[in-house]
Amino acid sequence: MKIVICTMPIRPTPTDFPPFGSMQVISALRKAGYDPQFYDIDAQRPSFEQVEAYFTKAQPDVLGISAVVSTAYAYTKKLSRMVRRVSPKTRIVLGGNLAASAEILHRLAGIDYCAAGEGELVSVNLMNYLKDRLERGLSGDDYEKLKTIKGLTYLDEKGEMTFTGYEFKIGAEEFEVPDYSILEQFSDIKLYVNEPTVRPDFMADPRTFEPHRKGKKMATLLTSKGCVARCTFCHRWDKGYRAWPTETIMKTVKYLIERYNVGYFQVGDENFGSDKRQINEFIEAIKPYDVLYDVAGVRVRTVEPTLLKRLRESGCVAAYYGMETGSPRILEVMEKNISLEQSINGARWTKEAGLFTVYQLVLGMPGENHETIGETIEFLKKTTEILEEPPVRKLSINFIQALPGTPVYEYARFKCLLGKSLKEEEAYLELDSDVEAADDTKFINFTDWDYLTVQSWRRRIILECTAHYRKVRNLPPPSVMEIYQHTLLRYISPKRYEALKAEAAAKDGLDYNTGGYFNLQRSLFYDVISAYLYPIRTPLLWLWLLVREYKRLGPATFAGHVWEALKRRIAGPSHDAFADYRSLRKVVDGVTPAPAGPTEAAMAPLRAGR
Repeated sequence: MKIVICTMPIRPTPTDFPPFGSMQVISALRKAGYDPQFYDIDAQRPSFEQVEAYFTKAQPDVLGISAVVSTAYAYTKKLSRMVRRVSPKTRIVLGGNLAASAEILHRLAGIDYCAAGEGELVSVNLMNYLKDRLERGLSGDDYEKLKTIKGLTYLDEKGEMTFTGYEFKIGAEEFEVPDYSILEQFSDIKLYVNEPTVRPDFMADPRTFEPHRKGKKMATLLTSKGCVARCTFCHRWDKGYRAWPTETIMKTVKYLIERYNVGYFQVGDENFGSDKRQINEFIEAIKPYDVLYDVAGVRVRTVEPTLLKRLRESGCVAAYYGMETGSPRILEVMEKNISLEQSINGARWTKEAGLFTVYQLVLGMPGENHETIGETIEFLKKTTEILEEPPVRKLSINFIQALPGTPVYEYARFKCLLGKSLKEEEAYLELDSDVEAADDTKFINFTDWDYLTVQSWRRRIILECTAHYRKVRNLPPPSVMEIYQHTLLRYISPKRYEALKAEAAAKDGLDYNTGGYFNLQRSLFYDVISAYLYPIRTPLLWLWLLVREYKRLGPATFAGHVWEALKRRIAGPSHDAFADYRSLRKVVDGVTPAPAGPTEAAMAPLRAGR
């Protein structure tokens, strides 16, 4: 049986994060006696004409689509329809977080089956079922047998969606070293094992320039699966948290060092360090390898000064946290299960340990308003005044993105912000496809304020933090040459201006535009306004915002937003403004009606997430 597994583009710029989910499924299928092919569309970005030519020639019996985020929807639908046309007998299976929209995928995108949860066991069981039917020359489905395969969704003989329930979780002791030969054989390993010099966290650490590290490569390492938290905006497909055995992690480290000359690691966990026993073992085990690494997904409630110093001594250069907000009320809505004190301490202790970080925030949750933004500003003043770099270089601020399988998405459905039909909900998924988290023109406005006001909040936060930082540090105002390069030069010599801008971006591998994971700002206007024009900062910020929005939205859309803002100010505060500052999960649970039929009942656990 011919099987092809492929990855879907989820954002305009591919990252260097390996497709571990696809790799694990391929390894599981190989152990079961299958020989799947792999088409790494996300990383390689072939033209759609090339993709069509590939499937026209391949004619697979089964196509497995890996869609790790709902932003893959538009490409997934386009691919599915094309495969239906050029290879009509192919059965199409989808795995990944997009499966939380299973009904839409089945009814509108042409997907035969969705694999919900971990795919290793589900994929093997489904392939065994399909192989049996293929060998016996049977078409269609045996719905009684399908019901016995855990982790599947499909449309039954009556057209109702069925979910067979989640498959058992794979035990931590069963995790194996990822098979990077899959990437060598079917993709381009250089996309995933690359240069550390593109990342400023490594470049900011003097140990990077030690002679024996010259020529060493950078790769991604996982030490766990899942997360101990259940943030209401976060799409998660794995229930609970499983720390990998230290022995398995070190086998991966050794393999990557020996095969690819790796000396730098990005630890790309969803949640790093929540198992105290494992993190202590990890620190001691990685020391002898003399590598440098950064860690992501760290929770501020799990760190303390001694641990952070030990991490640095073992080779760690950076720790990244999801602090998300400086408002205690929004922390409750997000169900972060952290306190502002823990975030402030985590920021200070990280700095004292000599570790690099970027503060990540999410704006626009239900209940966000001027007061909660003010709370976030005061919080960030405390956490950024200790930095060696200005806040504008350390703040990654995005607006909330409604992802299927989250309380935020379900709240949007309850408020009819996604429409009232599957087609209207699909329209949102298509609009939100292949975008960066930084694309704030397509976010759903959950607040009781107008679009332009919400857009002004990020500028207000960065400006107030910049002004505070400059005052505390007693910094001199920007020079005439700096102002020239950031203002007049764009009009006098646009090409030179864009060249300087691109040069600055190239030095910062953390930014979305260079395949990184943060939305960093580079404008000098914050320094200019803070140093010279602070008393009139509000009208200047609004003028800046209005000019930018007019340029990127166009006259018609811009005029609509201006009219919305005027009406909001004339009408005053909304009489039904969001004021239920508790977990959004509890809010959603309280307003969600009982399932109206079999399809609704099947969708309920997928919509609830894990």
